[in-house]
Amino acid sequence: MLFKQLSIIFSIYLLGEAVSMLLPFSFPGSIIGMVLLFIALLLKWIKIEEIKQVSDFFLKHMALFFIPAGVSVMSSFSLLEGYIIPISLTLILSCIFMLAFIALSVDFLVKRVKDA
Repeated sequence: MLFKQLSIIFSIYLLGEAVSMLLPFSFPGSIIGMVLLFIALLLKWIKIEEIKQVSDFFLKHMALFFIPAGVSVMSSFSLLEGYIIPISLTLILSCIFMLAFIALSVDFLVKRVKDA
């Protein structure tokens, strides 16, 4: 059962990576894989029960997947040292813009559902 669930998730991830390699521009294959999984779930090609156990495990332990990225940033701190303020401002502004975009999108969708 777990092997089947892992196979489904990794197959979609690999498909996303393959699509990414075929694109004429650079785009993360993992994002394409997530979109493909989302579409497969929407179209009911894959049922949630078919990947639930492994998905729950990955979500429960998601923090562990950020450790390598954090270590990379810490080991490259000397390169980033001179750019702390621009990087911090970029992070803060992008968070504010994303929160505003999400809030406006949700507001639009809620109004649209109420009108329907």
